[in-house]
Amino acid sequence: MKYKKIRGLKRKVSKIQNWIEEYLELDIERLSELKYHYSKVYVQPWNNLTLTNSEIPEPKGKAKKEIINGLEKIYDSWKKELDKINEPYYLKIWLNEPRLSKSQVVCALGEKIEHYETLFTKADFKQNDSSFTKQLSADFKWEPKLDEFHYWRNDLLWPIDQYDKIENAYADRRLLKKLEKSNIKKEKTTYSDGTEDIVFFVPVGKVWIGEK
Repeated sequence: MKYKKIRGLKRKVSKIQNWIEEYLELDIERLSELKYHYSKVYVQPWNNLTLTNSEIPEPKGKAKKEIINGLEKIYDSWKKELDKINEPYYLKIWLNEPRLSKSQVVCALGEKIEHYETLFTKADFKQNDSSFTKQLSADFKWEPKLDEFHYWRNDLLWPIDQYDKIENAYADRRLLKKLEKSNIKKEKTTYSDGTEDIVFFVPVGKVWIGEK
């Protein structure tokens, strides 16, 4: 796997600050309507989808520190607003390790609370000195969960004539066979049109679920 080189650290750090400022204010109106709200790490290049066979490396050094601090700032700001509404709420940081760029602050109301409380697969990871959690306030309590990448069976069985390269079709089918034989979490699902599918949950790291 090729990794893209990230240049211009100063510009990236300034974009991190822009993301923090943009999401500090909780959109209460949207939250009341949808019953959930979140802020992912909306910072280029980490929120980009690449069209080449390459991966963008996860944030390091100052960029990593600024993103983690930003998650806490957004969390604290949202908590102040949620404490005013006088009803139960869900507010947590989902801190992905090592996929920091997938981390987010998530809040929910009503029936969505239970959905988020049961969303992740349990794990028994222990914190250590290098854990990302150590860079946030000691006021946080953390639950370890699995960070899982999702594959859908129907996506891996896309008609061969619709692939740009036939080798990609064969690669997807080989991956599907591997997933079907593997000892990982699998769930059947049915869409609104009656189509059935299977979701494969592939562990790729940790998610620390934290709240103050």
